[in-house]
Amino acid sequence: MRTLKVLAFTALVLNAAAAAAQNSQVTRPVTSSSVTLFGIVDIGLAYGTGTEASRTQLASGRTSASRWGVRGFEDLGGGLAAGFWLEAGLNADDGTGGTTSTNNQPSGTTSALFNRRSTVSLISNWGELRLGRDFTSIFRNRDDVDPFTTSGVGANLADALTIAGTTATRASNMVAYFLPSNLGGFFGEAQYFMGENVDVSNVPSPDDGDGFAGRLGWAGGGFAVAVAGSRTQYGQSATTGDIEVVNVGASYDFQFMKISAGYYHDEIKQISPVTATGYLVGAVFPIGPGQLKFSFSSYGTDEPDDPRGDKAAVGYVYNLSKRTSVYGTYAYLHNSGGASFTLNGALTAPDRHSAGFDLGIKHIF
Repeated sequence: MRTLKVLAFTALVLNAAAAAAQNSQVTRPVTSSSVTLFGIVDIGLAYGTGTEASRTQLASGRTSASRWGVRGFEDLGGGLAAGFWLEAGLNADDGTGGTTSTNNQPSGTTSALFNRRSTVSLISNWGELRLGRDFTSIFRNRDDVDPFTTSGVGANLADALTIAGTTATRASNMVAYFLPSNLGGFFGEAQYFMGENVDVSNVPSPDDGDGFAGRLGWAGGGFAVAVAGSRTQYGQSATTGDIEVVNVGASYDFQFMKISAGYYHDEIKQISPVTATGYLVGAVFPIGPGQLKFSFSSYGTDEPDDPRGDKAAVGYVYNLSKRTSVYGTYAYLHNSGGASFTLNGALTAPDRHSAGFDLGIKHIF
């Protein structure tokens, strides 16, 4: 059954790509061949305090994850193009690289060079077929509406505390199709990813790490809205089970201010299911050569006493140039229901607070 799903999905997107290649009237999405080296180096002083202990550290990616990569595109003619994207996470404060799960399992991560993204694509006016490791659709709905881009002390709690597991942000072994950009503001994607386990009768959970995700949205006139969902399969036990996610994000740009909001629902279908819900509201104000940012986010589960964290954050990014900026962010987190979530590595007692700040420099190349 799993093989049939993959074959059907792949046939659909390949037919779209082939139709684009045969239609000489299709506007070419890529008009020349190119290879680009790119990246971000972001390091900040991160301080966190709680009722039990505080912590000071130099940390990477406090406004944007540090990374480097290479991407390229080739015009194949007839409205068809090919592309690749290799992107590696980098802990810029100590020079180490990132890790990944090569088969979407809840444990067993390994060091990987291109842990953030490793894809090859066929692109046309009919859309894009993308194969490899990439962001999942559900992550984009958390990231797009977060003024702090899910990074640093101000990051959306629904991202920082998510119970959605290994595929909450990225998935390996993915086949994905993205809608073209000429649909009157509509955008979307469909993804199928595989755990690549041996599928034999004596394996208890051969579908572990298999899953699918999708996203559909519309953007125009300063307004954007999108809904996303996913399901990743895992064998059911006291601590594991299928993970289902549904979330929605929206934003409106008034020019003098951009507001955003998101709602998140995550569920682990273990023997005693656990459900988490969260939300975010945020705003970004362009001020001079920079941006003033605000957000309030909340996330908690229906476990005994309903543990939950609520966080308020404020920050400012000052752009020294198009590629270099300095920034500062402050956040305060309140716990309830027995939760003891903290900021920037501090320690705090249940139902108490934690606070922290980031001060740093970001350079884009």
